[in-house]
Amino acid sequence: MYSLLSLICCFTFSYASLQIRDCNNSPNKIIHFENAHLSADPVHIPGPETGDVDVQILQPVSGNHYTLSAHIAKKILFGYVEVPCISGVGSCDYELCDLLSGKNWNNTHHCPPEIDASSPDFPCSCPFQPGTYHLNPTTFIIPELAGLWKFLASGDYKAHATVTDRNTGEVVGCYDLQIKTEADCSGFGCLIGR
Repeated sequence: MYSLLSLICCFTFSYASLQIRDCNNSPNKIIHFENAHLSADPVHIPGPETGDVDVQILQPVSGNHYTLSAHIAKKILFGYVEVPCISGVGSCDYELCDLLSGKNWNNTHHCPPEIDASSPDFPCSCPFQPGTYHLNPTTFIIPELAGLWKFLASGDYKAHATVTDRNTGEVVGCYDLQIKTEADCSGFGCLIGR
């Protein structure tokens, strides 16, 4: 779960090798990202990644009625192939507040230790109150991917992520992302676990 959160953090920033586009015009939109930066271009897996961002929470977010749907695809030859949902990673649906429960971290805002040290006022778990929150430059260590997952550590990706309020059926968050990553292995070497 910790490595999943690290990858999600990296997918929420904007810089040269990552493009992010807000695709939601709903008046009930719940989140907006601004002034986002990452240090590496492309993102290196495994390795350190430092980022900062301003997050606007536009509506109160609480309860178990928000679904985060992530559709991630990797460029292979001349087209994109969807990354399947395996063990809760990939193109999956998540209960937003369960994903952001912070149950693994026992500090004021239930944040990973890196965020707690760099930005002690940054909220990481539901409930979220409306406001603008700044994540100071924070370094995460993106872990090495094991086995067949190594094949996914390097490449061009695009993702479409939506947040749906199940009480109303309305999409209240939507982002399209493109990112480039690189790894210490490539091709067949990744498949055999080099």
